[in-house]
Amino acid sequence: MDEKLLDSFIKQYEDTYLFATKRIEHMISEELSPMTIEQFGILRQLALHGPSRPNELAKATGVHKSSITHKSDRLIAKGYITRSSDPGDRRYVYLSLTAEGEIVYQQSESAMRIFIKSVLEILEPREIKVLVNVQQKINHHIQNLKVEGC
Repeated sequence: MDEKLLDSFIKQYEDTYLFATKRIEHMISEELSPMTIEQFGILRQLALHGPSRPNELAKATGVHKSSITHKSDRLIAKGYITRSSDPGDRRYVYLSLTAEGEIVYQQSESAMRIFIKSVLEILEPREIKVLVNVQQKINHHIQNLKVEGC
């Protein structure tokens, strides 16, 4: 790959990703409920897939295994999730979304959709389709990479 093209891509990716992530996290924290984008990811995963073990959440959200307990403790303290033992094997713990957590997740998801829609308004439908296809391809490749610690 051409190094100038790579540099250009990296700069655009960093500017876009960091800006969008920062805006979304600010929007969720300031307007809805104080939480990080990682905590939102945990709520999202639980809302979409139901009760999960902490190691499953770490893998699905990209949060390091050692951080998932700390992040989930904060969500438990806010009343958004609960921790319970597996009745069949008390060594296993499951995290579940509470009714309040579901409301906060839905409000956050709605606000994020409004923000993303406003960003995409500058693109033509065909450009959005190309963007989605490129992101899917990159995401699929990233998920198949073996990266230490993830």
